[in-house]
Amino acid sequence: MKRLRWLLIVIPVLLLLMVPAGADAVTDTIGIYVGYYGWSEDEYVEKATYHWTELDDLYGGALDTHTEIYSYYNGRTYLVAARGFYIRDLLYYAGIDTGSVASIDFFTRDHDNGAYRSFSAYSLLDMPRYYFPNLAANEETGEIYPYDGDDVWNGATTVESMLALEDYTEWDVSGAEFQELYDPNMMSANARFHLFFGQSEPTEIATSSAAKYCYKLLITFSGTPVLTTEETNLDMKIGSGHKIEVDVDAEDGLLNDYVRNHITWASSDENVVAVAEDGTISVQAAGDAVITASFGESSVDVSVHVEPDPEPSPSLSPEPVPVAEPSPSPSPSPSPEPSPSPSPVIAGTGGSGTNPSPQPSAAAGTGSAAAAPTPRQSPGVESQWPEELLEIPEDREMIQEEPEAAVINIPPPVQPVTEAPRGGRMVMISAQALSGRKPGSVETEEHNGGPLDPDTEQLVLTAPERKAPVVLTVSAVVLAFFIGAVFEMIRFKRLLRGAKP
Repeated sequence: MKRLRWLLIVIPVLLLLMVPAGADAVTDTIGIYVGYYGWSEDEYVEKATYHWTELDDLYGGALDTHTEIYSYYNGRTYLVAARGFYIRDLLYYAGIDTGSVASIDFFTRDHDNGAYRSFSAYSLLDMPRYYFPNLAANEETGEIYPYDGDDVWNGATTVESMLALEDYTEWDVSGAEFQELYDPNMMSANARFHLFFGQSEPTEIATSSAAKYCYKLLITFSGTPVLTTEETNLDMKIGSGHKIEVDVDAEDGLLNDYVRNHITWASSDENVVAVAEDGTISVQAAGDAVITASFGESSVDVSVHVEPDPEPSPSLSPEPVPVAEPSPSPSPSPSPEPSPSPSPVIAGTGGSGTNPSPQPSAAAGTGSAAAAPTPRQSPGVESQWPEELLEIPEDREMIQEEPEAAVINIPPPVQPVTEAPRGGRMVMISAQALSGRKPGSVETEEHNGGPLDPDTEQLVLTAPERKAPVVLTVSAVVLAFFIGAVFEMIRFKRLLRGAKP
């Protein structure tokens, strides 16, 4: 029974010892992130993440794998045989220029407090590193000595820094002994991805830096993104706005957008020009201000000048153009009915004479509608027309005209005809007779308008010529004879048709 109890205790312990330590921390993917100094881990931008099968050429991956032996020393010797890909090849495959890299940080599964190890790009990629097969150390004192010969450097070879897909390690042996001891089939992937980088010289102690279970690399670029803009000087107006565009030149194209979205904007005078987080400026007042866009140690300035609003200038009215005053037009005065005023003259029959036409008076309307045209009359003489003839009907549409800025020339009055044409006679007709309100003619004396006045508007008519009555009589006789002959012929033809048997 006691033996059974011991077996129940020993067997589980043996099984635990057979399980490789940290096997649950083995990683299948490796991520590459890029950024700049001063960034937090969360600010780095993911460049690429690869599954190990994408990289292992034995499984159709993109990278060539190599088998190398590495030696280390920390008071004891530590020898490694590893198969994996070079870190330089991994960065190149991810599209990273190793010449721009400042440092590389390695994050591991068994370390949860930031990066496990950090190396400068020079120490990891450019510094010569070696494998020392003749390196040996005293197990009691830790003193280094050559395993075979007089110099530890005998047989030293350079090695590249590697992320191993599988490896085999051994303590307290020399390189020469290890090469005879190990077999490639002894390699295991239990520590994938395992960092190895060799020694810069035999006494360098860096065994603990050979990090295992790597899953993420932070690539920090040297320098800082370069910010530039073409809008170095701006002239703005009060109340206007504008968005400043800044060009970013980072070491990796993925960082351009990130940097552009994380630029810090500032104004030297917010009272003159205010700036928003996206680079949009708004002009507040006249003056000068400098807008600064910065990211890390890189910055660019934009000078903004704001002119004050111009003073409102007084409105300049054009100088008035001198306009000649029009001659006053006498207002028509009403006359009692019947009007005894002289009327236009009508020439009788016979002779030939001139026919002057009455002229309307020229009057310019101002403000309200212009007055209707009236017969022209000389200044100082009362209207010759009765009031009822001069009234404007209410339903008549009046056209308002603006007075013309011009001199109005009034033609001289027409000289009245004082003598009757040859063979005729001259009489006066009242306005009522002319308008048709009273019957009358030139032969009716009771409708004349009285004696002829020199200033009276006159109408001279020439009687048409009368044709001789003989011509009319002869024409009538010939027409009657022709009509009678036509009727006789028609009657004769009817008689002939009736006489036929």
